[in-house]
Amino acid sequence: MTSMQGGNTKPANTYTMERSLTDTGVDFARRLRLSTMFEYFQDIAGFHAANLGASVERLYKELNVAWIVLKVRVEIDKYPTLPADVLVDTWPQTPRALYERDYTIRSREGDILVRAASTWVIMNLGTREIKRDKFLDYANLEMRKDRAIEKGVGRQRRVEGAEPVCEKHIKFSDIDYNGHVNNARYVDYIMDAIPFREHREKEIRALEVYYVAEMSPDNELVIARKTMEPDAQSGRERLYIEGVRKSDDAVVFYAVVERE
Repeated sequence: MTSMQGGNTKPANTYTMERSLTDTGVDFARRLRLSTMFEYFQDIAGFHAANLGASVERLYKELNVAWIVLKVRVEIDKYPTLPADVLVDTWPQTPRALYERDYTIRSREGDILVRAASTWVIMNLGTREIKRDKFLDYANLEMRKDRAIEKGVGRQRRVEGAEPVCEKHIKFSDIDYNGHVNNARYVDYIMDAIPFREHREKEIRALEVYYVAEMSPDNELVIARKTMEPDAQSGRERLYIEGVRKSDDAVVFYAVVERE
């Protein structure tokens, strides 16, 4: 079920959709998978962009460009667990050189369970160049000034010295309509870099993912991991996890996991 605040007849500053948790979208503890959260965010961003006049289909057919996510931060106050229905909200920030978009996942009672922020660009699908034109100016939109996460997404740099823990051969099921690995699949790779025993013992409270390069089918990723210093404010344990393309040693993504 999908709905929008104010109805579907005119652009609204916030788009809301309802989702029911399913057996395939949760983990061993019946919690909503992080990769499923990323799928929710991707879906609702597309719905709202279409409502604002910049749908995936229009950008592709008319301009040969596409939305590309650069980085996402998710903070989990409480995991939605099966069985449950949740409400997913999204709203954009005033566009500058980049496009920022925030999200929340709420219970049916209105309690915020998950908060997220993301940064996007528009890329030319032929040249793979970033388009700096303002495809959306939100001139007729009353912009929300609040943020789901006060500081948005951070600026974490790549960490040296990560040790390989596994490899991933890219196959059919990893690829989306752009012909590359979908952003949510990388979250599964990150989770697979953590031993199952650790998933049982500790709960992930935040995840920050940086997308650096694209991965196409029949390539291989080397997934590496390193323990970082605990977060200065929360004291949570932090893990750095990255994916490096085996053919040319190019960094494809890197991420920081916070858990307790």
